[in-house]
Amino acid sequence: MLISGVYSRPATSRLAKQCKYDRTKRSWSVTILSIILVTSMHISLPALAQVFDAAVAYPIVQSAGRVDWSGTNKLIAYDKKGADGYYDVYVMHPDGGNERCITCGNPWVIPQRHNGNPAWHPSGEFLVFQAEKRSHPGFSFEAQPGFGRHSDLWLASEDGQVFYQLTDGPASLAHGVLHPQFSQDGTLLTWSEMYELPNPFVDKKFFGFWKLKVADFSMGPNGPQLSNIREYQPGGPAFYENHGLSKDNRKILFTSNLHTNVRQLFDNDIYAADLHGGEPVRLASERYNEHAHHSPNGKKIVWMTNAGNWSGGTDLWMMNTDGSNKIRLTDFNNPGNRAYPGQRLVVADSAWNADGTCIVAYVQTDLFNQNGMIVMIELAPSIARAAGE
Repeated sequence: MLISGVYSRPATSRLAKQCKYDRTKRSWSVTILSIILVTSMHISLPALAQVFDAAVAYPIVQSAGRVDWSGTNKLIAYDKKGADGYYDVYVMHPDGGNERCITCGNPWVIPQRHNGNPAWHPSGEFLVFQAEKRSHPGFSFEAQPGFGRHSDLWLASEDGQVFYQLTDGPASLAHGVLHPQFSQDGTLLTWSEMYELPNPFVDKKFFGFWKLKVADFSMGPNGPQLSNIREYQPGGPAFYENHGLSKDNRKILFTSNLHTNVRQLFDNDIYAADLHGGEPVRLASERYNEHAHHSPNGKKIVWMTNAGNWSGGTDLWMMNTDGSNKIRLTDFNNPGNRAYPGQRLVVADSAWNADGTCIVAYVQTDLFNQNGMIVMIELAPSIARAAGE
């Protein structure tokens, strides 16, 4: 179920200063009525605009999903479901304007089925994404960007004029790719890859068995090349969802159920593992945890969790890279908030801007059907300084 309403971009964008704060005009008290924010921004989504102690959030795109924000070209890439029921990759300015589709209308170049989960190369010249195969056994529903089955990795130029296929896995029920991410220096590409079918009756296999993959990435005269591909399962067979590398390229951040012997759906935690060996370190373990991302300065991690939420909905929290000093950033699921929409909201994928002052996030209103919207979250100055300086 989607929250009704259509975003209308204000004449004077609040992002004109790239999420810098005017402390004389903005309070960070939860007592501010969110409806005032909505009215001043001319947004017809009063159900979502919210003010928290650590952040203020407001919607910028409806019916859109997984996101990434380029620190070089300042564009936000995301996937969005079309009228045909398939996702495509789009880019836009941070205020929601100048939206254009990257993967639409290319039937002879790339598969015109589900395309999504985009991630920018740090140069801002191209992005990687998941693309559902043209034909495969099973159902297309399973290849939605959040599920990743029956899919390969592709690379697109920023203008959507040039495409390269990076991987070509078997067209089988037991194959898929998920959440590709470039390293901050652009020399490595990481992703998750499925190799065994889901089985709810086997421990750790509710989502199937996946592995983390790391490859050297280079762009030559004949296009991109992946080489020296390595595979990681730091805790043995389990579900592994890739969230990218630390700033020094030594540690990989991921979500996994490797700690549990319980055959249940929602029992994932956040881990980091050294690529050179050693036991994985569990960073966040209270209730359900997923979608972790390093801050621009590499000192903080933001992730989603349902810790402290009676409804099971999720919010964004932030911690140090060793798992210490956990603080809540948003409180979308608190009925005590004046702007509570009356339904569970699941904050999923997110991405930082270049200086750590803002986070763009995918907020799901329907988890099963992968429906949701993209919201802009402006961080309080103290939070932004810790993440960006």
